[in-house]
Amino acid sequence: MKSNLELTGSATYSPSSELRSSNTRVFSTIVIDPTTQQEFTVNSLDVGLANTKLTLPSKTSVGLGIGAPRKWFAGVEYTFLKASQFSNRILEIENSSFEDASSISVGGFYIPKYDSFNNYFKRVVYRTGFRFEDTGLKINNEVIKEFGISFGVGLPVGRIFSNANIGFEIGKRGTKNANLVEENFIKFQVSLSLNDRWFEKRKFN
Repeated sequence: MKSNLELTGSATYSPSSELRSSNTRVFSTIVIDPTTQQEFTVNSLDVGLANTKLTLPSKTSVGLGIGAPRKWFAGVEYTFLKASQFSNRILEIENSSFEDASSISVGGFYIPKYDSFNNYFKRVVYRTGFRFEDTGLKINNEVIKEFGISFGVGLPVGRIFSNANIGFEIGKRGTKNANLVEENFIKFQVSLSLNDRWFEKRKFN
């Protein structure tokens, strides 16, 4: 948009696909010898599931962001998962079903001064974001939702790696309605990114 301002957009689509399988299931009655703990089969019932077809849903996501290179960035991404396409599951659960799922994520980063040589913390990448998600899972007629807010830093670590990325997310999943469970969770993430200098062609040896 300007010499110091960039607008970024993205869009991805994954079509639905199918998995086919042949399955068998056996129910058995067993007796355990109390002395040797050896198991003996009294009778068995072979329940054939024949051929099954599992439909994996399509996924679409779009994103938009704006920022100044090596200074700051803010973006938003929306993802839609056609979870209602799930079908013919081998194990059916009576009180649960799938409906279309979606999520929206907002986040960004800030670097005070990426080329500062006298202040280490000015070269640190500070990140934050939050997300809302409809998981697509419905139990006892209650839609299971999830929320999370995250924080992180990218720490410059010299010539070997450009950044050691450390982050954590605090979130909540589920509901207490209809005798269900509401979870609070914390997730930690650690990653390393390669130094861009590795890919620069040397002018002098």
